Amino acid sequence: MNEKEFQIQKIRSSLEADIENRVQRGLRTKVHPIIPYHYFSGASSECRDLFIDGHFYGCISLCQAMVEALTRFLCKIKNLNAGDVRARISSLYKHHVISLQCRDACKKIHANDRNTIHHLNEDVETDYQTLLSRAEECVNALYDIESEVFGYTQKDGAIVPKHPEYWPMTGPNTASIFIRAHH
Repeated sequence: MNEKEFQIQKIRSSLEADIENRVQRGLRTKVHPIIPYHYFSGASSECRDLFIDGHFYGCISLCQAMVEALTRFLCKIKNLNAGDVRARISSLYKHHVISLQCRDACKKIHANDRNTIHHLNEDVETDYQTLLSRAEECVNALYDIESEVFGYTQKDGAIVPKHPEYWPMTGPNTASIFIRAHH
């Protein structure tokens, strides 16, 4: 067996051994099916992928980065000058850009463990179940945020954004979108 065949076998065995857990994690989380195509769209999709694959530190960290990116994006669109992520979340809520539920979802993701996880401080969580629960909480909160911010309806087969200013327009009535392969 050559190195490539060995790697294929090793990866296949690993996937097969964990398939039930991956399926269950996928069933416990959702992803907003269509979002605008922005610099953060791919990273947003990876949040759930990391959770499904069992990479909880990466999932939590990336969800926290997404809240930072989304709040910067919204503040830029709404021309709000707010400092750090906590100030941006408060400002967006205060100026009625996001709802109370969206604000709480942002705070849930960007919680007191942000720096501990980001910097891998000595007191970083190591318990598997605790990390799984925290990552799941973050993925589902990100779904809630994106569902509000990038919400849409469909009319005659077309996507009609609730907030068109958040969707990059490529022509009249044409937006650049990012479709999630699985949701």
